[in-house]
Amino acid sequence: MSPNIFGKLFFGDGFHRIWNWEVGFTPHGSGMFPRFWATAFFDLEHPLMMTTRFLRQVTVFGLIAMLTMTSLQAQEGGGRQRGGRGGFGGGPGGPFGGPRLDRAALLRIEKVRLELKIEEAQAATIDAALDAYNEQRDASPRPDREAFEKMTEEERNAYMEKSRKEREELSKKTDEILVALLEEPQVKRLDEVAIQARMAMSGSATLKADDIKGKLMITDEQIAKLDEAQKVLDEERQKAFQEAFAGGGGGQGGDREAMRAKMTEMMAAMQKKSTEAAMAVLTDDQKKALDGMKGAPFELTMRDFMGGRGFGGPPGGGGRGGRPPAE
Repeated sequence: MSPNIFGKLFFGDGFHRIWNWEVGFTPHGSGMFPRFWATAFFDLEHPLMMTTRFLRQVTVFGLIAMLTMTSLQAQEGGGRQRGGRGGFGGGPGGPFGGPRLDRAALLRIEKVRLELKIEEAQAATIDAALDAYNEQRDASPRPDREAFEKMTEEERNAYMEKSRKEREELSKKTDEILVALLEEPQVKRLDEVAIQARMAMSGSATLKADDIKGKLMITDEQIAKLDEAQKVLDEERQKAFQEAFAGGGGGQGGDREAMRAKMTEMMAAMQKKSTEAAMAVLTDDQKKALDGMKGAPFELTMRDFMGGRGFGGPPGGGGRGGRPPAE
């Protein structure tokens, strides 16, 4: 991989040039540990060098380097080729991956970037981190369909658990990098938006998640009620979908647009019902605490996710920078 991905981090007067760039791997335990060297020359008297933001970028430069070198290691070890987007599963935090939304998923969305007031220079560093994240995620080895089907149930479960842990670790490392690239108010607002999106997708699962359950002091009795409410909703959802598809489609002649509109309406109604059922389990104090964690209302739709970076490019044909071009 070319080191050009890292150049985005240092476009500015303070950075003169990368004098030497080497990437290597050295034995470490049972595997290979990525080793990264870079010698850079800076104008130490330039005011930019004295800013906290620049120093933070220098630190993150190394973190992203290590993240991407790990992706190179995976590719050398027979990871999935770049064109092979078939296979099973997906990256963590995607719009169909349940209520768990990591910062990487949200920062792909243009609407979220605008809410956080991310400027063009800052967006370039974020894009570099997301590119590194995508490289490593796509390099993860995955069995083809035939190999997966030949696995025993025990082997499949073990494989899925291993994959889940690897995705979570990658998400955690990427989150740490993204936090370093954001200002404190931006991190706070991003986490507020994440909680709102998670609650909209599945209120029950969100309230049972470790990071929320502890803060709200959710009891075992409440978890049992959440499980029961979710079970009822799942049965209702299954019945609703069976009825919707019973006639071979929605609208006259199975009209696709009518079917799509009907499905969107059904999903919105189910999500609303799920959130209301979950909130009904909470005490008034817990509801107040949750409202404080969510901050000001912010709405995200499935269309927002599908239009973000990594899901078809930025909306409106804009570039890869932070804000869309001025009209």
